[in-house]
Amino acid sequence: MDNAFVPYQFGYDYGIGVKSATGGRMQMGAKGSPTPIQGASGGSGGFQMVQILQTSELEDHLGISADASGGVGLFSASDRFNFARDCKIQTNSIALLLTCTQLNGFVQITQPVLDEAAAALVSNGQMDLFTQRYGDCFVAGLESGGQFFGVIRIDVRSEEDHQTIENSLSGAYGPFSADVGVKVQSALAQTQSTAETFIYYEGGNVQTKPQTPQQLFAAADEWSHSVLQAPKPYTALLLPWIIADGPNPPNAADLDHQRDVLKTCARLRSQVIDRLNLIEYMVDPMHTGEFLIGPRDADRLSQLHNAVSNDYDMIQNAASFAIDNAKQAVEPETYARTIKNLANYSLTVLPPDLPKRVDGSNIKVPDFSKAPDWTTLNSLANTNHLTLHYVSANPSQPYQFVSQDPAATIPVAAGATVTVYGIGQPPQPHVINSLIFRRPAMVAHR
Repeated sequence: MDNAFVPYQFGYDYGIGVKSATGGRMQMGAKGSPTPIQGASGGSGGFQMVQILQTSELEDHLGISADASGGVGLFSASDRFNFARDCKIQTNSIALLLTCTQLNGFVQITQPVLDEAAAALVSNGQMDLFTQRYGDCFVAGLESGGQFFGVIRIDVRSEEDHQTIENSLSGAYGPFSADVGVKVQSALAQTQSTAETFIYYEGGNVQTKPQTPQQLFAAADEWSHSVLQAPKPYTALLLPWIIADGPNPPNAADLDHQRDVLKTCARLRSQVIDRLNLIEYMVDPMHTGEFLIGPRDADRLSQLHNAVSNDYDMIQNAASFAIDNAKQAVEPETYARTIKNLANYSLTVLPPDLPKRVDGSNIKVPDFSKAPDWTTLNSLANTNHLTLHYVSANPSQPYQFVSQDPAATIPVAAGATVTVYGIGQPPQPHVINSLIFRRPAMVAHR
């Protein structure tokens, strides 16, 4: 394996062996003097506000995604993973992430070597026993200080409200400033949307659980003032044993294959969590009124939820099998077909015709043939939150409506483009009125 920065786990210490598949600690096997890295200390950090659209993005920030973790410990018990799952990210809501990393220092063993017991196993050629005792990598360095993660999930009632909040917060992302809280509160009041808050932190201390965005920002401020007095290690650097004059694992190729499979399982798990979050949001009694859900839709959503839940379990089982059987590790669909004997199994894909929102995302296209002029055409489009695109076959001819796409009464999303095809240019009422008003004056002058 390559170098990997992974979340700190209880029991990690300099020189501790680690089994990369689970991230679990093994026996102490390396020694050396932990040394601060010059220039990697001194309380660096700062708050950032970003928008997140998928669970995988939140996992990236938490350092537990397939890419961020190097494939280490993806399916071990993790408070960070529980936090990501509890936030229930899905596309009908707007999720804002407030994050800060306070780096007090990075310390590592600069010249690690095997301790006497581990070196004896290598000298005796007992490579399998070495791996059983010490895993395939070890903790070479630790970052200390703290991390703070706060998520505000804004549940909007319509696509129109969604766009309003998006627009009002578009300039709030990046380094956190005092006016961000004002913008969030203003956006909530303007659209009468609701917000739920979640926090997770390592190092520092927060006395109360915030219930509102303003309380979350206050909690972040409280954490920032406490973390210097209560720092903790939050990231560990793992190196392969060969760096400490130890052996490569006897099954190094199998372990690489295992990590690849576990990474795939983790990516698929994130996608399945997003699907579950989306369905659960739709069927939540707090939100069902926002969607056009008929009796058949209710049954279909229930069946979809069962299918996607089964996908989640299958991914977990495939990952567990991969951890126990590095050489035979396979991805979830292959695992289901070959190990579980489910010949036709495939992961569930959500259909494109899921229930639409009652307001905003299920707008019925108006009949543009009834509009006699350009102003009326635009008024129809604006009133229904649509974008008008006019195409003329012969601009020099008198105006005549020919057709429109999509047709009248077709449901579309807010902001969708409706193309009107016509002959000539739609007249401008104010120009016509001007000519009618001036004509008698011109005749009188004659």
